[in-house]
Amino acid sequence: MSSAMRSRAVDVLKLSLAFMVVGIHANPFAPLGRTAILLTGDGLFRLGVPIFLLFNGYFLHAAVMQRRGWGYVKHAAQLYALWMLLYLPLYWPLLVARGPWQNLRTLLFGYWHLWYLAGMVMAAALIVAISRWSGRALVWVLALSFLGGIGVTYGMAFDLIAPNKRIFSDPLLANRNPLLLCLPFMLAGFLIARDNVADRLRLGWLQAAAVLGVALVLAESLLLARFALKGVAHDSMIALGLAAPALMVLALKWPGTLATRALSDYASGIYFIHVAFCALLFRFTDFGRPLIYAYAVAGSVLLTWGIRRAGLARRLL
Repeated sequence: MSSAMRSRAVDVLKLSLAFMVVGIHANPFAPLGRTAILLTGDGLFRLGVPIFLLFNGYFLHAAVMQRRGWGYVKHAAQLYALWMLLYLPLYWPLLVARGPWQNLRTLLFGYWHLWYLAGMVMAAALIVAISRWSGRALVWVLALSFLGGIGVTYGMAFDLIAPNKRIFSDPLLANRNPLLLCLPFMLAGFLIARDNVADRLRLGWLQAAAVLGVALVLAESLLLARFALKGVAHDSMIALGLAAPALMVLALKWPGTLATRALSDYASGIYFIHVAFCALLFRFTDFGRPLIYAYAVAGSVLLTWGIRRAGLARRLL
């Protein structure tokens, strides 16, 4: 999308999601209790990653159509390597203290939030490789991978399965990995672009689906915590399969354009940078989460402004 034809709703949504992702790592509502956490950090804020992945898949389709699919993958891999290098001073002590196997997993699947970039690269590579498959085959891949993530989440929650902790631990959780989280949502975004889904759906129906989906996300988060036998990360929830695509397509259809990519740059900057502030503040201060959230957002915005002023946005964001 050219700078003169950017969707205002898409960039506003992405910026809002970036604020939510910060809230997952430093939830400002945590002092209000467990229910507040379930509704925010383990509920509403979990929309951030799936919707970002949907947009990644949506724009991957344009690259594939222009025969630049592998170039997209290469660019994403370079972005991942660059941010892993920038974060090296923070996770270097972990590399020194851990063994070769754990270090290899960290380097392959990312430090903290950078698992997202690693998973995006791997999912994008797989989508490019199978992009010539029929629509029906791609829908089957999407459905099986999404349902696989749901099955693992609920299987762990109700103590039906116990994934090997040596393999499936941070940054590669059993229900949060390239195959079971990144692939289904990126492939959904890819198919939304390929089949012009936004043009085929009415705005009113999308609004209703988005409201219903968000309500179901909140309800599922509460119910999962209430009835689960074991705690499990809320990265994969059934309701995300409705809420995330509905909000994404709604933003695509919403009227209004921007002549600058500033909001998108700030969304990316907040996502990539905030963990540096969170890690340092958690490690060296006794600040409460609301204050850490505020500092992480403010610091990320300031550094993003500096990146843009220095002309590094295209390389880093």
